[in-house]
Amino acid sequence: MAVNVSISIENSSGLLVEGLSKAWGAKQVFSGISFFQAAGTIFGIEGDNGAGKSTLLKILASVLSRDKGEVDFQGASLDNLSQWRSLIGYVPQELALDERLTVKENIRFWAALRGLEQREIRQIMLIAAEDRLVADFIDKPIKECSGGMARRASLVVGLLTSPQLLLLDEPFSGADQDSRLLMQKRLDFLRSQGSTILIASHDQDILKQICDHTLRLRQGKIVA
Repeated sequence: MAVNVSISIENSSGLLVEGLSKAWGAKQVFSGISFFQAAGTIFGIEGDNGAGKSTLLKILASVLSRDKGEVDFQGASLDNLSQWRSLIGYVPQELALDERLTVKENIRFWAALRGLEQREIRQIMLIAAEDRLVADFIDKPIKECSGGMARRASLVVGLLTSPQLLLLDEPFSGADQDSRLLMQKRLDFLRSQGSTILIASHDQDILKQICDHTLRLRQGKIVA
């Protein structure tokens, strides 16, 4: 059964996706996707490899263009890129960390790249040094980090601007159990503070543990 969305953009308090479509040439990735996610919740997007989960998140992250459809979050439209990007944090499946740099250096690099002032960066580095996600290995080069450590560092980078909408693509991939638990606790805390979080994963067990609701992507459609 397809998910029906009847909430108007003017009355929405959260993430509203209406009629979203994307194709690669003659291959339709998905067509007419619609859903609403209330603010302060964690939603999962579950589907097989190649179902379009990553493509959907890349569109919501304004990395890819869409063919059709409207996307709104808290009154901001995806069409207004500067406003949209000020609201979101995106952690892609492919690690966006320089393996030659330490975790600390990667955090500092991304903070500067995102235009944060030196005063803000200094404060971020002080917080990172005490952050349970990365404190134990903050001076270790990424190339020497385990998969779980790298995923934890990526999450910290994704949270640098305190995003209201956090988009996570396979954030637990390759992570050990301890790393998964630490990341889950952080996401639980963020939800309690009002953050809206969307997680794409093929791991149904993790989605069941952490998500308020899971959307299932099947043959280019979201089904209940």
